Amino acid sequence: MKSSKLLATGASFLAAAMLFAGCAGVTHEPKVDMAAQADIDDGAFMAALEKIGVDNSDIDVMTDTSFSFTGDSTDFEVIVNIDAISGRENQYSYTKCVDEETAKALFDFYYADYDSVFDSKNFSGISSHEVGSNTAYILIDGRYDDQIAGTYTPYHDAIFLKGDTVIVAIASDYDLTIEKEVNDFLDTLGYPHP
Repeated sequence: MKSSKLLATGASFLAAAMLFAGCAGVTHEPKVDMAAQADIDDGAFMAALEKIGVDNSDIDVMTDTSFSFTGDSTDFEVIVNIDAISGRENQYSYTKCVDEETAKALFDFYYADYDSVFDSKNFSGISSHEVGSNTAYILIDGRYDDQIAGTYTPYHDAIFLKGDTVIVAIASDYDLTIEKEVNDFLDTLGYPHP
């Protein structure tokens, strides 16, 4: 059975952006050694969701299937995919792919949404990212200001690739309680946060 997922990375929030004025400038967070990070299974991911109070009705689990993102024909075969939206509208995803090649392609799909933001003069905040063959990560915290449209896109996002698994945590807005929830979730997994 094939399913479809909405792409919900920080860049996608641009359509629902809000008016904001800010200054430009980028600094970088320390690098992350993904090889040293723990392997996370679906049980640990579900426990982290429970720890931050995500209701079971806000969790969607798919097993032994494939999915594509709305508006894209790329098909990702997975052993298990868990998508969740918290009460603060933060988005969390765990995908154990059928192999490392599929997981890398999935990470690259997410990465494409952030690539133009990292060193843009319109981005103010901090970021760190590195892509290897079977490990990779994105940590980004700040905002992208569209001066022409008078809008901004908030970021407090983390995406990790380790072997055949991709983990995503995306903040819904620029707010301390929203960002704290993302941090608490990642702390529960033992992963770094933006």
